[in-house]
Parts: sequence; structure tokens; C-alpha cells
Amino acid sequence: MKNKTIYFREFNKNDLSEVVDVYIKVFSAEPWNDKLTYDQITSYVNQITELNTFKGYIVREEDTDNLLGAALGFIKPWYMGKEYQLDSFYISNDYQGKRVGTQFLNFIKEQLKDIDIPTIILDTDRGYPAEYFYLDNGFEPSNSSIILYGDTSNEV
Repeated sequence: MKNKTIYFREFNKNDLSEVVDVYIKVFSAEPWNDKLTYDQITSYVNQITELNTFKGYIVREEDTDNLLGAALGFIKPWYMGKEYQLDSFYISNDYQGKRVGTQFLNFIKEQLKDIDIPTIILDTDRGYPAEYFYLDNGFEPSNSSIILYGDTSNEV
């Protein structure tokens, strides 16, 4: 990424197709190796962007206007105010490890601070590069919370 200029801005519906394309490329590759379809991820992105508390951001290369990454999330109430739930955050494979993600995350933090949202919460898989990325960027694991999930098709 030598001498490449990048810029950040809020997501808009015109970004949808590229956001889906980059999402599929990133999460279909190592280390995730997810089996994703265009329809599946388009549906996901459409559904999250239709939330009335949706807040998303993108990063682009200035010269080419290529999409380099996206952050999709939503603002949620909390007993101490509001939080930003970062649902998806990803950087194009070619730009990972080049500080684009850190710059992008810092931009998002500033945007949220400007609208009085003091906290970003997220979940990620343990042992994956994303965990170390977030730890390196000031996130801390919660000692008081765990993520649980349940299958709605089984009765207890």
C-alpha cells in the first residue's frame, strides 16, 4: 500500500454490491474459509442496514475508489447510555496487515465519540487474527460476560 491514500465515510446503499463482494472474498479465504453465496450475504447486509439504529462505515482507496473494507453495526441501548454493536468489520485481503484496519477503526471511534457513544462491543472467534487485531487496538476481553447461543429447534 505504498503511497496509497485512503478515505473513510459512512456507508450508503450505493456501496451495497461492493460491500457484499469484499465480504465474500475476505471470509471465504483463510483463516475463515466460509462457504458464502452472494444472495446470502446480500440478504444479511440488507437486513442489518434496514435496522433503524444501523450505523455503517466504509474505507476506500482514493485513486481507484476501490472498496477496501467495511464496518457494519448498530447502536443499542444500554443501562448506562448507548453502545455500538460492531457486527462485521473487515478489510480486503490485500490490505490486511498494512494498518488500514487500525486507521479505519480509529475513524469509527472518532465518529462514535462525536455522537456520544462511548463503547464498542463485538464478538470474534478466539485464536483467529481478528482477536489479536482487536486486542492490539485497545479492546479487552470481558471478564464478566460470555457469549452463549441456543438452538431454537430443540425444546428443553
